[in-house]
Amino acid sequence: MTDFGQQDHFVGVMKGVIATIAPRARVIDITHETPPYQIAQARFTLAQSWPFFPPRTIHVVVVDPGVGSARRPILVEARDHRFVGPDNGVFSDLIALTSAKVRQITNARLFLPEVSATFHGRDIFAPVAAHLAAGLAASRVGPLIADALRLPSAAVLRSTERTWIGQVLAIDRFGNLITNLSLSELPDLTRRRFVLSVGPARISDFAPSYSAGAPGKPIVVAGSSGRLEIAMNQEAAAAHLRVACGDRVELALD
Repeated sequence: MTDFGQQDHFVGVMKGVIATIAPRARVIDITHETPPYQIAQARFTLAQSWPFFPPRTIHVVVVDPGVGSARRPILVEARDHRFVGPDNGVFSDLIALTSAKVRQITNARLFLPEVSATFHGRDIFAPVAAHLAAGLAASRVGPLIADALRLPSAAVLRSTERTWIGQVLAIDRFGNLITNLSLSELPDLTRRRFVLSVGPARISDFAPSYSAGAPGKPIVVAGSSGRLEIAMNQEAAAAHLRVACGDRVELALD
């Protein structure tokens, strides 16, 4: 998973490095269309993805605005999965899991012979992941550390008995606004009158699916992530409402 897109050679080269070191490795793309530098959206995408892969999967995540800086390359071991990438908070949710272990990647013998200051995906993360796929023990990567960066989760604030304040966590390709309002922690909105405020919109319609919404009208949908989404039928709610990741949302029950 990267923010590299598909226009340039970056993704293909990383796959070439993996194929050279571990030719039997199976490589699956989650996405390379994470908005550039957006660690929060990458963190959300990773949380929605890794549980659906088999044990011992190695996940390479390169959304790395700090490449070439003092930020460390790390390996996270959690729930019988391994995660390779930068120590910039993208693995915060995994580090918080019980029994998770974090190693700083220091074994330079696993890197490509020449390490660029601008392409650690090719020179560090892809080869380290490939060596792990080929059977390298995690302990050979580097020492355990206890100070990996853990960014706080986007918290939902219950401001009154009937009001919750949250934010937009992510925006998908269709322009749906995925919020941090968890369905499991809210009353049954299908049976309650409510108003969900975001940007200029005040939305009071809960729809069972995207296609159930009236054209041109924002709706609230129960998303596959278990969170409330703001959507429009065959239209990008984000563009229509001019809302971005991190913007505030407020849910009020009547």
